Amino acid sequence: MEKPFHMPVIQSCKFFILCFLFLTNSFSFGQRPETAVFDIQNYQFDVVLTDTSDVVNVTAVVSINYPSTVPEYTVLDFANTGMEVKALSFGGKEVDYVHRSDVLKIPTPNTIQSGGSTELVVTYQGIPSDGLVISQNKHGERTFFAEHWPNRAHHWLPVIDHPSEKATCEFRVTAPAKYRVVANGDLQSEELMDSNWKQTIWKMNKPISSKVMVIGVAPFVTKTLDSEGMIKAWVYEKTQALALHDFSEAPAIYEMLVGYMGTYPFTKCDQVESSTRFGGMENAGNIFYPETSLTGEQKINQTIAHEIGHQWFGNAVTEGDWADLWISEGFATFFENYWVEEALGLDSLLAKLQKEEKKVLDFQRKNPSQMIVQRPVENLNKLMNPMTYDKAGWMLRMLRYRVGEETFQKLILAFYEQYKYDIASTQDFINVANEISDVNLDKFFEQWFYTPGAPDVRCHWSYKKGKLKLSFEQQTDFVYQLDFDVQVAYKNGTTENKRVSLSDKTQIIEISCEQVSNIEIDPHNVILGKFREK
Repeated sequence: MEKPFHMPVIQSCKFFILCFLFLTNSFSFGQRPETAVFDIQNYQFDVVLTDTSDVVNVTAVVSINYPSTVPEYTVLDFANTGMEVKALSFGGKEVDYVHRSDVLKIPTPNTIQSGGSTELVVTYQGIPSDGLVISQNKHGERTFFAEHWPNRAHHWLPVIDHPSEKATCEFRVTAPAKYRVVANGDLQSEELMDSNWKQTIWKMNKPISSKVMVIGVAPFVTKTLDSEGMIKAWVYEKTQALALHDFSEAPAIYEMLVGYMGTYPFTKCDQVESSTRFGGMENAGNIFYPETSLTGEQKINQTIAHEIGHQWFGNAVTEGDWADLWISEGFATFFENYWVEEALGLDSLLAKLQKEEKKVLDFQRKNPSQMIVQRPVENLNKLMNPMTYDKAGWMLRMLRYRVGEETFQKLILAFYEQYKYDIASTQDFINVANEISDVNLDKFFEQWFYTPGAPDVRCHWSYKKGKLKLSFEQQTDFVYQLDFDVQVAYKNGTTENKRVSLSDKTQIIEISCEQVSNIEIDPHNVILGKFREK
């Protein structure tokens, strides 16, 4: 996800722990208990939208499995502001329920045993307070766009609104016939019910989190952008030429990332013009971009690379907890930078990194305790910051330099394959990196994941009698282990890169070499931080 142009603070909510202590314990909404006692297998949402009202009518069929323990109550996240339940059945029978404090609490059928499954059917209606944005696009046309990140799906859908709960899903949308509907997965049918109404059914057969489980409904026109039919543009008719030009590089970007990562994890990679508030939203298989960014000037190619990168990390491999959001945003930033370097060249990447480095260091100065991984998470919106995006992406770039390109790509692919369509933690990534690299990288990850700040190194050099003497002094209390190049310029006009490793607060390194005219520390700006001459 690209960061928002603006974002209001999401109101704080509460929901109760999904376990036997439900009646006596609670915690901040957006945090899932470590021992969640049931698993959502599939959501089916039958949605009716109209032009005469903002009222949405929905029947949700939720398939639930109880793998080990059957709780007294089954609890879903579901807003009670705006949404009113009209009917509810559980295991085929109507049951009592409680719908308040943004949770739907239902007694679990006593017929369910450990390992058993059942279906919850909820019919409801209302005007969503959030999650489904009903508005007009820039042409004054009525549109409907789901916008669920980070935990806003529950404002109009009964779900577990946390990234750790992944499920398959199906959207069955009935709307006026003039609209086209895009959603996750594969198009099952698009049928006129009469001259005024149309039903469109999309089905996603890979498990995804509710944050990327969406629909978009608008008077779209569509165009397939690639020869394989994987990438379709969904754009507004009145300015379609501009939007299609902006999306025209998507197939090349997609191919570049597939070339790096291998098989794409979903069955499509649609590019959708939308009314999202974000600079881009990586919804699984159908990426939303704000209409304001589609100007026909192809200024969104970096965003396209970022959002397509999310399909592997964030959507297929998903962070198991909010504190591990870097798994989404750090990888997406890495792939964005990878595309910049491959498509635009190293100079373009270095110019981009220079701006990102300043952004990270400025943010770190104002937030001295902030780390890439930080618990507890008190405000989900504040996770969208230079730590989870830029510093995490930079960490991956430093790791690539540390272990080498071949090993780095192997460990990234190993991490992806092990946790594809599942959830992963920061420690899971560390374990895979240590195993594949056959190097103990714990210190590396400690200093980048769990240590606030960045290196600040003073350096001095001299040359005498065939030896280049490099003196380093780390100015920070925390002593970093750093691997970087020193570019040595010789008096004969040639240059050579020498690899240097620091592990002490003060360190002198001597290198035998020809007569030196100058040096440059970390010429490709691999290390996030400062190197300054004494």
